[in-house]
Amino acid sequence: MVTTENVSSEIKITTTTPNELLDPNNNISTLDKSNHQRNESSYSQNFSVLREYDIETLSHRNSMSEDEIDQELPDPSFTNEIDNLELSQGTSNDDSSTQINNCESSEEERRSNRDSFVKPTNSETDQQILKSDCDRYGFKKTSSVTGLTLDEYNEWFKSYSQYSQARKKKWLVLMKNNGLHVDDSDTESFNNNNNNNNNIPTRFPPRSDKVKKMIRRGIPPEWRGNAWFFYAGGYEKLSKNVGTYERIVKATYNVKTKDTEVIERDLNRTFPDNIYFNSSIKGVFSSLETLQQEKEQETLLIKSLRRVLVAFAQHQPQIGYCQSLNFLAGLLLLFMEEEKAFWMLVILTERIIPKVHSANLEGVHTDQGVLMLCVKEYIPQLWQVLGKNFDGETLSEDKILSRLPPVTLVTSSWFMSVFVGILPIETTLRLWDILWYEGSKTIFRFSLTIFKMCSDSPEFNTKQNRRSGSGSGGGGESEQIELFQFMQNFPKKILDANLLVDLCFKKIGGYGFGSLSQDEINKCRAFVSKQREKLTKKSNQKGLTDMTDEERNTLLKSSTGFETSDIHDVYGFNRSIMSGMVWNKNISNKMKKKFVVGKRNNSR
Repeated sequence: MVTTENVSSEIKITTTTPNELLDPNNNISTLDKSNHQRNESSYSQNFSVLREYDIETLSHRNSMSEDEIDQELPDPSFTNEIDNLELSQGTSNDDSSTQINNCESSEEERRSNRDSFVKPTNSETDQQILKSDCDRYGFKKTSSVTGLTLDEYNEWFKSYSQYSQARKKKWLVLMKNNGLHVDDSDTESFNNNNNNNNNIPTRFPPRSDKVKKMIRRGIPPEWRGNAWFFYAGGYEKLSKNVGTYERIVKATYNVKTKDTEVIERDLNRTFPDNIYFNSSIKGVFSSLETLQQEKEQETLLIKSLRRVLVAFAQHQPQIGYCQSLNFLAGLLLLFMEEEKAFWMLVILTERIIPKVHSANLEGVHTDQGVLMLCVKEYIPQLWQVLGKNFDGETLSEDKILSRLPPVTLVTSSWFMSVFVGILPIETTLRLWDILWYEGSKTIFRFSLTIFKMCSDSPEFNTKQNRRSGSGSGGGGESEQIELFQFMQNFPKKILDANLLVDLCFKKIGGYGFGSLSQDEINKCRAFVSKQREKLTKKSNQKGLTDMTDEERNTLLKSSTGFETSDIHDVYGFNRSIMSGMVWNKNISNKMKKKFVVGKRNNSR
């Protein structure tokens, strides 16, 4: 039996300086299209399909060692560098900036009104939000994610806005106690067209237990971008890569690759219910025929999103572009200017969720294996249902890693999207507050919390009791289908972010998953990765006669890379935003068949 080490009861945040990352002058990736080749999926027109690369290309930059990946995020202590960066960002001093200005928009346009995308936290603005159809971030209140009515959202917001205002006052006290002045004199007279950047700090208190608790209770919405950037080590990235982003934007202007083709299709599919991404706020995605017409009406953030995604695909050829990156970058752009958003996307894919978006998606395989082992260890009663295949057979450790349970069709998108489009937007942002401060263990902690909330929900238990009473047993195909549907829809309802955070971290009155350490996650990742390598070697040396043909083929493909036919759309027919992936064709077809048949029956 595979078990993980005992978890420390305390969370230790290290403040060690990270090893040197990318050399800013070292090989901006070549424009050779061979570095950006992608095979078109048969579902390339669908909004929720993961596309696969032809081959995984080698990075031209030094990669981080296994020990460096996912360590606690660094404590930036370089205030002079921040001052210098702020000054340098205000001016342009070479011809390259002039050329970049001609690349669809000027530098001034890219940086104008940057902080006005998020409405500030004060009583006057909150009253305006209550009268609006959109929330603080520009999303329609009647989101398809939550299914809330306008009245239901406003009722929740009345209470939560008071909480947010109270938390902001505590943050102001914390800043003052740390010698960091914030001009809060005009927050009550905020003008949406003339936001005062002086109200948004660029420096924050050093890491401490107090700061960690404050972040878990929520960062003021309009401060989030700068706080994320500060605690994630963004200023250090900028100081080591001065001018790199501008050079990439210039080098990639009008460059056409398969990545850029896919990016163009996805731009207007990114947050279509947000006024900053879709000026018309249409409820449906536009067809390819009207794409050019929509392009002429592009918003500022769509233009920024294009530059960030194209630059990222160029800078990280081993990743290039795959769906979900547009939502990650898009959310970052709501809170910070595009150069910062670009480097935050690099930090996310290099340090926090490494290899999750790589060409063969090996990071997704690894992290799903880790998550399943954590569920088996910490929520054994749920594992009795979750850890079975369609035939009701409980999966052993080796099969967990070679043929993941059907529920990972759902949870894989949790990791790839970092819960964007999975949880309500405010709940997602509260999770992101913690993620940028505490690292990738945050995703596992909250995934386990959502699993436990599901298993504790009356609806889930009613279904389980009904099945047990009927003598049908557990773990069969129908139960896995029900579990899949339940896990897909349950997170959308978690509007109470405070409840989710409390359940995650509180040991009394909660689940206590905050004790799951980064060290345990790293060791479990190493274990899963090593076991997958062993299984791959074993399958090459022997026939693996104890496995079925389907299991053997799945293992080989999941370990050495997918074929195009094995990447399927799981959610495309009933889900418009986030992408899903499958671990083998058999499961995908069963899921789709069940959903389609169910919909036909309901329509009769």
